[in-house]
Amino acid sequence: MTTAPEELLARATRCALAARGADGPDVAPMVFWWDGAALWMAASAARVHAAGLRGDPRCAVYVPPLAEGEPGAVAHGSARVYSLDDPVGLVLHTPVISAAMAALAARNAGSLLGYVRDAPHLPHRWWPGTRVVLRVPVEHLAGVEPPAVAAGVAPALPTVVPADVRRAVAGARRLVLAYADGDLQVTPAVWAAGYRLTTPPALRPPPGVRAAATLDVASTARPRRAVGVTVLGTIAPDGHLRPERVTSWHGFDTATVAVPRPTAGGVTLPD
Repeated sequence: MTTAPEELLARATRCALAARGADGPDVAPMVFWWDGAALWMAASAARVHAAGLRGDPRCAVYVPPLAEGEPGAVAHGSARVYSLDDPVGLVLHTPVISAAMAALAARNAGSLLGYVRDAPHLPHRWWPGTRVVLRVPVEHLAGVEPPAVAAGVAPALPTVVPADVRRAVAGARRLVLAYADGDLQVTPAVWAAGYRLTTPPALRPPPGVRAAATLDVASTARPRRAVGVTVLGTIAPDGHLRPERVTSWHGFDTATVAVPRPTAGGVTLPD
């Protein structure tokens, strides 16, 4: 039996949050709780680009399926950001926020325990005072079928990406793609050599738009062990992603670097 989008939101715990950044879409893997009308999330302000969401709260969320062959879900809404920068909002909505965070913690007890275990290693930007709570009322919700993984290989990431991250994501084909074609869109996708992208037909990005492809292949309950990468670039006329900048993370270490232009006659092999 196919899982309806509302049922998926009620049962799932992980999602990808897409928002507009200064130079294109931003995508952040998140844990969430669904209260029947809105998605609740909590993260460091830097991770979800809280300042950008305050300026433009429109966002899109992809919730992957719970089993192979099942559909995922895409939700659109406008985020409300609660943080110490908004003390009035915190005071006025404290009972609701507290209840939502308790529910979020209960649904993600393993992740919460992992944060407690890794607490001695938390950098300042992850401390409680720097964290935000997000509420995203769902204005539009639809199911989406992830594309099949056809024959091929994953693209070799640029050597500016740390070797340990490249090894962790080597061979991974499924990802989340966000792009801004007027409205912000987010979709499951598959990539292949040369950053060739396959998406559901209704969510195929047009040439020339900015897009961000995010792999979060090593998500665990221990934040120090999380590994992933986001490649930001422009969709080429042939549907490939032209990488321009890449953000990688391994635990609490995050780095963003420009992607060098390819040189003629050279081949880069993964580690």
